[in-house]
Amino acid sequence: MVQSVGIDIVDIERFEKTINKWGDKFLNRILSPKELDYCKAKHNAIHSMAARFAAKEALIKCLNDNDQIGFSWQDMEIINANNGRPVVHLRGKMLSKLQNVAIHVSLSHSPSSAVAVIVLEKKENNP
Repeated sequence: MVQSVGIDIVDIERFEKTINKWGDKFLNRILSPKELDYCKAKHNAIHSMAARFAAKEALIKCLNDNDQIGFSWQDMEIINANNGRPVVHLRGKMLSKLQNVAIHVSLSHSPSSAVAVIVLEKKENNP
């Protein structure tokens, strides 16, 4: 059963300006080393970084107010499965808050924006 849905869109130009202003300090705060390595290897690295940031923002929007307290950007990691499909990996407080939830993610980008949708699905208890 669907528990919640979150969506976020990132303006590529604004995101790039933020990176130019804050550099690695910003990137290392919002993306894991694995995410950064993946994105930097892409032709449009900024677009891939923005899409992952959008996915994390969308995931936060799925949480209730109490669950949003104390999260870390590093507790959420958007990586790609062997087939290329994006997958959300959780650690720390995020993992404990969402341990009984399946997370579905979709990413897309254009030259001007990146978008992500997150669907949280409550896992059914099997007798």
